Amino acid sequence: MSTRWIFTVAEMISFATEVRSQSKTLALVPTMGALHEGHLSLVRQAKIQCDVVVVSIFVNPAQFGPTEDFARYPRNPEKDFELLESAKVHAVLAPSVDEVFPAGFSTFVDPGQIATVWEGAQRPVHFRGVATVVLRLFNIVRPDVAFFGQKDFQQVVIIRRLVEDLNLPVRIVVCPIVREADGLARSSRNVYLSAEDRRAAALLSRSLKRAEGLAHSGEADVETLLAEMGKMFAAEPRLQIDYAAIVDSATLEPVTHALPGSVALVAARLGAVRLIDNLIFAPPGSSPEMKLQLALTAPQPDRESAAAPRPEIDSLRIKIENCRDCAAVTSISLPAREFLFKYLKRDYPNLDAIRVLVIGGCAPIGPTDSPYRNPEQPNLFLTRLYELLGVQSFAEFKLSFALTDAARCHAVGNRVDERTLEYCAKHLREELKLFPNVQSIVILGEYAYLQFQRHILGRERSSIKPFPELLKAEGWARESVRLPCYGERDLRVLYCYHPTFENKKSPPLGGYLSSKP
Repeated sequence: MSTRWIFTVAEMISFATEVRSQSKTLALVPTMGALHEGHLSLVRQAKIQCDVVVVSIFVNPAQFGPTEDFARYPRNPEKDFELLESAKVHAVLAPSVDEVFPAGFSTFVDPGQIATVWEGAQRPVHFRGVATVVLRLFNIVRPDVAFFGQKDFQQVVIIRRLVEDLNLPVRIVVCPIVREADGLARSSRNVYLSAEDRRAAALLSRSLKRAEGLAHSGEADVETLLAEMGKMFAAEPRLQIDYAAIVDSATLEPVTHALPGSVALVAARLGAVRLIDNLIFAPPGSSPEMKLQLALTAPQPDRESAAAPRPEIDSLRIKIENCRDCAAVTSISLPAREFLFKYLKRDYPNLDAIRVLVIGGCAPIGPTDSPYRNPEQPNLFLTRLYELLGVQSFAEFKLSFALTDAARCHAVGNRVDERTLEYCAKHLREELKLFPNVQSIVILGEYAYLQFQRHILGRERSSIKPFPELLKAEGWARESVRLPCYGERDLRVLYCYHPTFENKKSPPLGGYLSSKP
């Protein structure tokens, strides 16, 4: 296969139309040329995911300010074409400026507030030009998937927002940073660095790794992490820092605690060369792909909540969202979609107030079925649960009750696999720790009962009474237990029929729950 070299918009549109007529998927890898291993990693991923790959090479004048390095930006089209031909790219789009911005062109994209901070503050016209040329390329190539690199993290956030806000029919794939042997992020501008500059530039990645190491050791305070990075920068006066920050991955607003999915951003100058880098915080051992998933799927923080930061809540939420222990359990639908920890900071500003933890069967598969997603519109499960607990509404429920599940993923059959109950018990044990004043635990149904008996209380299966036999006398049963997370105090546990899974019904327990243990 020979690589096709395309110079005009009309020819590119014709090529893309031909690809689509053959029902093939089309990938776009936008670049400004001066290709390196970072670009080629995008090409390789595009070839894995799509039938046809187009790489664009266009040094975009609209994203350079009047004092920036547009004229001297590295250009090496012959070498670029050799690399892309060796990579067996189907087509290279290399238009002139007049093809992309013909005479009279006057429409530009304003990416909004998110483009005015960090890189946007240093380069005021940059993201206006980036968003405009990316939209132009999307409309010319009409790709099914477009591939971008993590190194330009703010650019990634802006392009994802662009696609979402304008309902563009393209999927954005982000690939991890590719680094030099010394840790320096691959960049076309690296060719301008002398050997001495390279040693100084490597300090950017080392400072990020220092912050990551501190976070892994338990230090989450952003002021402390940035201060440690600052000490490293101070040791190299040739490095002029434009900014160093730790931000929320969705809004790019500064955060106070570095949590899984938070992003450290840094930009600096070495003489006339400007460099950027970033790092995504994640649990130790996380792969680069997992880190990207944490950053790009992390929900935006709840701006209405007055709750103090609780890093342990976010940490456990991320663990549950990314748990794949049940990958081999065919009856479980991954990943976890709806579970308590997605809503804790919104609905429970004071976890110390919770007195009763309710444990159900498995999580709902649809968002609309989650009690926490639509609390104002109670479904059959919630209506019967309120009746069982003796409460009238969600507002009353959340004053002292919290609801979780034995399985945080959805069971697609009529039973919850024993392996799932065992795997999910580790999350339940962590949840219990966050409610220090719980007095009662209400267990709903047989699966929650088996999990609690086997994997929380540690009882042998032979000693566990069958669930129907346990409840047959009164429709519910109770016992007092002690759990390590609650010290030496007694905890009462109530076992009931599930409000909707089982055919039988337990009597209301409100009076019993309102009494002291």
